[in-house]
Amino acid sequence: MSELWAAIARSAAGDVTADVDGGVRQAFVFAKKFPGFMGHFPGYSVLPGVVQMMAAALVASHGLDAVREIRGVKSARFLTPISPGMTVTVHVHPQGPDAAEIRVMAQDVPAAAFTLVFEKIP
Repeated sequence: MSELWAAIARSAAGDVTADVDGGVRQAFVFAKKFPGFMGHFPGYSVLPGVVQMMAAALVASHGLDAVREIRGVKSARFLTPISPGMTVTVHVHPQGPDAAEIRVMAQDVPAAAFTLVFEKIP
């Protein structure tokens, strides 16, 4: 596991839980020293979109019952900047065996929405 993947996993604030609509969710808190903030942006740290997608893939590995590798992204929208210390909740709603609709909330405000396409890792 790369250093960034490990740092994302360490930033989890609790376990993956089931949503009432069949998806799963997990909360994260990314500290100021989280490596994904380095250089993004100096003086105004913002969680990169790729880190949000990686966190979603981590949560999706529970909802899709297998470890998956991201193969594509559809219709990504980033709505609200995520700063260090915010509670970020990633909601994953499987769309068949190899895709998931993702909603990212920051302090209960919509922050991002996208669909990830996966390939199962043997």
